Amino acid sequence: MTNKNLTEIIKRIEKLEEAIFGGGKNKKKLSKVSARNIDFSINERVFVKRYILGKSGPKRFTLLLAYFVKGDIDKSFKLSEIKKRWEKKLAAKNMLGKFNMFYPNDAKTHGWIDSKEYGKYNLTNEWKNVL
Repeated sequence: MTNKNLTEIIKRIEKLEEAIFGGGKNKKKLSKVSARNIDFSINERVFVKRYILGKSGPKRFTLLLAYFVKGDIDKSFKLSEIKKRWEKKLAAKNMLGKFNMFYPNDAKTHGWIDSKEYGKYNLTNEWKNVL
C-alpha cells in the first residue's frame, strides 16, 4: 500500500463518518414542541401520532388529558372517559397500547396533573414539561 492509497482511504473514512455522525450539512435539528405550538383542533388519532408516540405512559396520559381539556388547567376531565377513549380508539399497538392505572398516579407524582375531585383529573402548570 502506498501513501496515496492511504490518504484516499482516510478521506473516504472521513466522508463516511461525516455522513453517519453528521457534520453540519445533513444534520437535522430536532426541536422540542412547545405548548404554544400544540394543535388541539386535530382528531385524537392524529394528535397521538404527532405528539404522544414515543413517550412514557405517564407522559402519554398527561398529553391525552391536555388534548381533552385543550390545555386548560382549570378544566377537569373524568378518568373513566379517558380510559374509555384510550381503550376503545387508541389501544392499538401502533398507538398507545393498553391503559394502566399507574399512568395517572405517576403523572400526579411528577406534578403534571392533579385531582381536585374524585375520578376527575386536571392539568397543572407543570404539564408543559412533558413536551
